[in-house]
Amino acid sequence: MSAFEYVFAFYSLILGLAAAEVVSGFADMWRDRRRIEVGFCTPVLALCVLLGIMNTWITFWAYREILEVGAEFMLVTALTALPYVFIARLMFPREGQGVSLEEHFFEHRRFMLIGVAAPVIVGRVWALVDGRGYPGGFEGAYFAIRILIPLALLFTANRRVNRIGLALIPFVQIAGLFR
Repeated sequence: MSAFEYVFAFYSLILGLAAAEVVSGFADMWRDRRRIEVGFCTPVLALCVLLGIMNTWITFWAYREILEVGAEFMLVTALTALPYVFIARLMFPREGQGVSLEEHFFEHRRFMLIGVAAPVIVGRVWALVDGRGYPGGFEGAYFAIRILIPLALLFTANRRVNRIGLALIPFVQIAGLFR
């Protein structure tokens, strides 16, 4: 195994934990749907996390030929993957809390929105520091939108605006899968 493959296995494990947590949360949500109001934001956020994981993994893989494994690389790897685990754990309330998923989202939305933007911000900052610059064209617009939508939503408590903004993110992420 190459050094990249070792790090990639570590990265995949972290992202896999986040994906498993989201899928487990979806299963709990489905099971409890008659007892607890599901709402709109939590399922969309869960979709954002799953698509974000896929985009992060694809981006990481695309750079496999130019990445140098070292302490800096391991730190960036952790900082881009761990926010997904954090969001995946935070987005679903603990069993027995009896709170609607929509209310839970709005109570914790700032942390979750920062968590959606953080992996992209870390990746882009690292690319700049590493001398790869900021991409132009579609890829540059993709990264800008992935960062700006969640950060813009931090500044409004308006539920409708948050729902609309949150709903836009998966469309951008799906487009990003094909970049």
